[in-house]
Amino acid sequence: MGYIGNGEVQLGFMFENIVSNMSSKIYARYVVLASYLLLYFLAFCCVSLAAEPPKPIVNSIGMKMTLIPAGEFKMGSGESAEETAKFFNKTYAEGVSAANFEEEHPQHRVRITQPFYLGTYHVTRGQFRRFVKDTGYKTDAEKGEKLGAFGWNLKKKDLDFRKDYSWRTAGFAQTDDHPVVNVSWNDAVAFCRWLSREEQKTYRLPTEAEWEYACRAGTTTRYCNGNDPEKLAKVGNVLDASFKATTPDCEYAIKASDGYVFTAPVGSFAPNAFGVYDMHGNVQGWCLDWYGMNYYSISPVDDPKGPDAWYARSLRGGSWYLISSSSRSAARDWKSPDYRCCIIGFRVARIP
Repeated sequence: MGYIGNGEVQLGFMFENIVSNMSSKIYARYVVLASYLLLYFLAFCCVSLAAEPPKPIVNSIGMKMTLIPAGEFKMGSGESAEETAKFFNKTYAEGVSAANFEEEHPQHRVRITQPFYLGTYHVTRGQFRRFVKDTGYKTDAEKGEKLGAFGWNLKKKDLDFRKDYSWRTAGFAQTDDHPVVNVSWNDAVAFCRWLSREEQKTYRLPTEAEWEYACRAGTTTRYCNGNDPEKLAKVGNVLDASFKATTPDCEYAIKASDGYVFTAPVGSFAPNAFGVYDMHGNVQGWCLDWYGMNYYSISPVDDPKGPDAWYARSLRGGSWYLISSSSRSAARDWKSPDYRCCIIGFRVARIP
């Protein structure tokens, strides 16, 4: 009996061990499976969060500012000047030469070492109006010996310099939700100084490098939404079929229509991957830098700020009046600091 009893005890003990081992293995498998599921869930959350740009902050005057992360990119055109000229001459008969694009070369590595805030939109007429009201500021178009600015002459159907043109009057209808135009680089800097005092934060114009980095938002194509100029109508207000319908003699317009002849209210088109609007059109924007024709060949990698001095300041972005080759992410332009025109405005940058 004892043998049978011991056998029963041993069999019972063995059975318990087997069940226990099986339970442990099953439990371990569930733990591993749960771990994998958790990792997949976290990865999905991270991807989802990465796909959506951070929400803009809003300052005391109602201006939305988008956080641009630090990062690295290739600044300048990824295609040769000859290739750019050939494409736009063949597609739109723009009559440009390779010389028009040489200053976008050489393409070079640039690192933006610190995150910064950039205006989600261009500065609006309403925001600029508040600045003028608070300070009594007179723009370059409203003071000095050479009064006026370049506005739109409806009779001539062209840009025209007149004494009565200023940020208040551009030759076409605008509301306070439209980008302010006919402001010089000097005027834009004065606005930034006022806003810095109001906010007790450092506001300034973006550098050329910051502007292109924010415009590209991780892309390497001609525009933030690809290489096809016809798709510009989805992300910006450029020289298009809407303008050509009112000005039949207009050449070089894209065939697509963005729905606006002149400026559009800010944010009327789709944003780029960073959540910034109107980088390719509506109005050009002043940058902080002095312009350097050959600066790209000597540019530092980290946070380039342009040459020490020249007689002109940098401009970036397309406008309602500019051809599609001038609306590319890599396209560069310049004007004197007191220049003002109804195709030029600005957006601000802020140090976090």
